[in-house]
Amino acid sequence: MLGFLDAMDARTIVVMGLILPVLVTLLVYIFARGFFRRFWLPIVLLAGALEWFLIVQVGPLFL
Repeated sequence: MLGFLDAMDARTIVVMGLILPVLVTLLVYIFARGFFRRFWLPIVLLAGALEWFLIVQVGPLFL
């Protein structure tokens, strides 16, 4: 797995990291609506925190 990530461009890994929380949130919403309705606030906050962390930590490297 590390060899696969080493072969990828850094921007591709960052984009994958930005898309992953949104994709997981959508998959939970689509496939587990009852779970999502019960825990929608923590799920959305966690996805938002992951997005914020990646943007704040890695974003300045690409400016």
